[in-house]
Amino acid sequence: MSFRVNWKWCCFALLALWFWPSFAPHDPWKPDESYILGLVYEYTLRDNWLVPMLSGEPFMEKPPLFFWTAAGFSRYVFTWLPVHTAARLAAAFYIALTFIFAALAAGQFAARSRAKDPSQAAWLTAILLAGTLGLVGNGHHILTDSALFASFAIALYAFSVFPQWPLASGLLMGTAWGMAFLTKGLLGPGCLGLAALLLPIVDHPYRKKAYLLTLSIALLAALPWWLIWPWRLWLASPELFHTWFWVNNLGRFLGENNLGPEYEHGFYLKILPWHAFPLILYLPVLFFRHRLDAFKNAAPAALLCLLTYTILSLAKTSMELYAVPAVVAFAVWMGAQASSVPAAFERRFGLVALCLLAISALLVWWAWAALYFGLPLQARLLHFLPGFAEKLNWLGMLSALALTIIVWNLAWRAPQWAKHQGAVRWLAVLVMSYGLVFSLLLPGLNYSKSYKPMMLDLASQLDKTQCLASFGLGEHERGNFHYYTTMRVERFEIGRGKECPQLLIQGSAMPANIGEYSLLKKTTRATDKSEEFSVWRKI
Repeated sequence: MSFRVNWKWCCFALLALWFWPSFAPHDPWKPDESYILGLVYEYTLRDNWLVPMLSGEPFMEKPPLFFWTAAGFSRYVFTWLPVHTAARLAAAFYIALTFIFAALAAGQFAARSRAKDPSQAAWLTAILLAGTLGLVGNGHHILTDSALFASFAIALYAFSVFPQWPLASGLLMGTAWGMAFLTKGLLGPGCLGLAALLLPIVDHPYRKKAYLLTLSIALLAALPWWLIWPWRLWLASPELFHTWFWVNNLGRFLGENNLGPEYEHGFYLKILPWHAFPLILYLPVLFFRHRLDAFKNAAPAALLCLLTYTILSLAKTSMELYAVPAVVAFAVWMGAQASSVPAAFERRFGLVALCLLAISALLVWWAWAALYFGLPLQARLLHFLPGFAEKLNWLGMLSALALTIIVWNLAWRAPQWAKHQGAVRWLAVLVMSYGLVFSLLLPGLNYSKSYKPMMLDLASQLDKTQCLASFGLGEHERGNFHYYTTMRVERFEIGRGKECPQLLIQGSAMPANIGEYSLLKKTTRATDKSEEFSVWRKI
């Protein structure tokens, strides 16, 4: 009994430390945090939460579930924290749900395949998912997609409990469809719904009449999520409903507008080796041992993974973030077969990961020492951080030292308590690397990425009681400017702000036929001279 408690607690410790960067105190960073925070900030300022707004202007790119959650965290739960910190905790909340429900689903699938210890599959799934590069690269930021990840994990758990609890399965499935819809629109529930319809073809337990009842319950459970907000939006403004539903959902998927990243043929196959690492290592190992049975042991997860990658490949926009929900299904698929992973594979993978752990820790500590104590690397680092003069953060240094000792001990002793030492040690690599970077190098990173000093400098030249027009200001910059200065802008691009006595411009172009303005200040960020900002006053 003590052995089980020990190894589970060690896994839990690594998973808890995975969230270390999510609690790191830093400003919102581009590309996504800035404009998402701007939307969340608007919700904290008003009581009507129907229409997402960015700097006082409707912004219909995404449904509002994540914005509601983050604003609720800020207004009602973590009222003493800055809005951006509360929003980051909302993202961490959804990531935690993703880990929990993915692990529960894998445990259920393992139990169905008569595994000796289903809990081993559950813990391995959480460890693999937390260690997947595609998730760890996106999981520590303010992203609406974090709620979509959770919806896929909940849907997989719903599939896994169907044979035992058809009613609960339907309720969970409908909730997952609804969450996916109110997070990103049609793509998420499309993938989940299609997987639910095709599942009886590939897996025998779902060919029962009870499954039809489960799907019916799921549909009823999803309807409130699907209908209430869109119906209220349509009643309030058919134009905004059209912009959201047709332009930002179907139009983006079909490539009928210029929204989103450009389509790249074979994009998801190209990123798969690193984006799904280390899951991609486990796939050939399990396939070699079980052939087609590798697809049957967790058929819903395998189907959802392959289906999501296929549907994404048909879309006319491509972005690595879009593939993370498929990674959630991939982790459940691989983790559910934990007992089949050869010990020799885990030992070799674990040895490589242990070497990488030592190297990554040494590199980050060396970079920190160089930055603050003048080691040879300092000049190269300061080349990317001109003007950086932050004092040494002793609290960050002590917490990083504690993190190094704890994670190294867990990884070094992994063979004594973890059968899957390779997955555990790889997770330790990422926990150590991200944790040290967000402890030791956070001041430099924040100095490089933050817009706060520049925005406050520009605002010091402006009168907050007067209207402010803008030209060329991107959605990220609008969100940042409003959050830091509390000033909303009136965009010339959409025919507003012509009567404003003040003007904020991003770039060097000046709008035509706006009258005479005198320059008050022109500036750039210290680490990015290509982005020029200026403020003007009407003569």
